[in-house]
Amino acid sequence: MRHALPIVVLAACGGGGTHRHGPASHADDMRRLYVEVAAERAALRTGAARGLANIGFVVPVEAGGDVELQVEASRLEVSGGRTSCGVKILVLRLPQHDLLGIADGNAHVAATGEGADADCLEQLGSTLVSGKVRGLLQRRLAAKR
Repeated sequence: MRHALPIVVLAACGGGGTHRHGPASHADDMRRLYVEVAAERAALRTGAARGLANIGFVVPVEAGGDVELQVEASRLEVSGGRTSCGVKILVLRLPQHDLLGIADGNAHVAATGEGADADCLEQLGSTLVSGKVRGLLQRRLAAKR
């Protein structure tokens, strides 16, 4: 008598870190830039969203954007009662994923612990988006026109 072995078929359908972009439904809107945010931590996403909220011509979207911000922590260190962090933001034109620019920086907060990590990353992310990334987004909007 033969025993049947189960066959398992695994299919990658979007989850597990796969990031897909839908068709840009906003391509005809020349007054605004639609921006997606991909971040490895909630604090980075929150910081980027706060920075984008300060840019009047930007509309944050989940999919179908003109631009994607890939936000990542490049450094987290605790030393002498303070937390230092580094953030790197890749600005990509969608759907091609052409690199438009990189913004990075370092900051610190006078505290330690998980809350300090999040505070440092969120504040730095917001500052980078409001400052260095804003210029890259302005150039992309001008090119879109």
